Amino acid sequence: MRVLVAEDNDDSRKLLTKQLHAYGHDVRSTANGEEALAEALKDPPEILVTDILMPEMDGFQLCMEWKLNKQLRGIPVVFYTATYTSDEDEKFALSLGADAFVRKPAEAEEFARVLANVVEKTGSNLPPPPEVAPVAYSGFLMGYSKRLLTKLVTKVAELEKDIAERNRIQDESNLKAQLLDAATDIIIVTELDDWTIRYVNEAGCLNLGYRRDELLGHDLRDFMAPEYGKRLHEAVSDGTSILETAHVRKDGTVMPAEVHARVTDWGGRDVRLAVVRDITERKKAEERLRDSNVKLEQVVQGTLDVIEQIVEASDPYTSGHQRRVAQLAVAIGREMGLPEESCISLVRTAAVIHDIGKTTVPSEILSKPGRLTPEEFGLVKTHSQVGYEIIKRARLPDPVAEVVLQHHERLDGSGYPQGLSGDDILPEAQILAVADVVEAMFSHRPYRPALGIDAALNELSAGRGTRYYPDVVAACTAVFREKGFTFAD
Repeated sequence: MRVLVAEDNDDSRKLLTKQLHAYGHDVRSTANGEEALAEALKDPPEILVTDILMPEMDGFQLCMEWKLNKQLRGIPVVFYTATYTSDEDEKFALSLGADAFVRKPAEAEEFARVLANVVEKTGSNLPPPPEVAPVAYSGFLMGYSKRLLTKLVTKVAELEKDIAERNRIQDESNLKAQLLDAATDIIIVTELDDWTIRYVNEAGCLNLGYRRDELLGHDLRDFMAPEYGKRLHEAVSDGTSILETAHVRKDGTVMPAEVHARVTDWGGRDVRLAVVRDITERKKAEERLRDSNVKLEQVVQGTLDVIEQIVEASDPYTSGHQRRVAQLAVAIGREMGLPEESCISLVRTAAVIHDIGKTTVPSEILSKPGRLTPEEFGLVKTHSQVGYEIIKRARLPDPVAEVVLQHHERLDGSGYPQGLSGDDILPEAQILAVADVVEAMFSHRPYRPALGIDAALNELSAGRGTRYYPDVVAACTAVFREKGFTFAD
């Protein structure tokens, strides 16, 4: 078996390599996660065995990057650790996609058996692991910081107890520094009352661009963007907090950061321990996502405009009909107090393209001045279903297609194409149905002159509770009678 080992401790790495060689395995060893990842990408192993607490890139980060990589994510990962040994540590490790979690020290025979079982399991006909979604990386950041903060607090407490028992104050300071400096995140310890920095790890110096002596003894807020100083103080007043801030580097650049802070005991007194993670890349990803959403919205709006123009070109007598229906439908929705970002937007989108299905109906039928024959009316009635199918193929947001499909359904089941009734009709379709009826009666048609708003509202009143939903009728009436609504064109 080809085994790749990631272990920063020289003695532990040599011992583990020797034990695995004894069982006939081909072993390559690295001193940290970065080296292991680079080595695996050059020559993928059959299994990865990794420690957790390592410099450069620790085991948790290595596992996350491993499972995000298409080339490596199918290769099993086994954690072998003496530092992170709690049930919560194991749970978090497995949540990252690890295949096994083994606590040091383990008997060589038992450990070799674990590796063999893992490789056998992943080498079976089980489906490959799914690709990790981008949202999962945000969850990893939160969970990783929580595990790191908890482990640091636990280790600090253990060290203090051990050092107090042996009265080795100097060793206490050295061991704390080694632990905190091994972290890849910025670790800062400050006073509770004035935020004076008493400790900062190597990662803090490197990320902020200051020497340690330039940071120690200064107020942490002096190295933050001004608007975040007060927010930091308010956020941690309850003892524990997670918040986003922005730190200013020595060269003047701003580093967006996520801070996990809590009060802990440090040498017999309370101090504030903060883990600061650089979230520059996450912010860039969020910005790219926002830009992508804006572009998608522009594409959708452009598609809607084209569809609207196609419909109106196919039926000149209904020119502007969809835009006017959209105006009224939005006004009704707002009168009913529907949410602007969800329901109102959905109503507007569906309304401006609700007659797209009419593009398949011959124009001579749509513009016929006299009464339609049953066969002709039957053909016109297909436009709801046809519109639904067109919109589904266009992949517009749900449930736009369903609203278009249902805009001729009626409360009592007398509508078409499905004969739906009651609450089986979407609320947005109920609004669109009323707005469509009112605009149609208000406007001129090939087979009759415009009837006007009064006639349209009388129709709604006559069908209230039977064909039309009472709440929608009431809102539409109020829009005209009380709000003075008029069509824009």
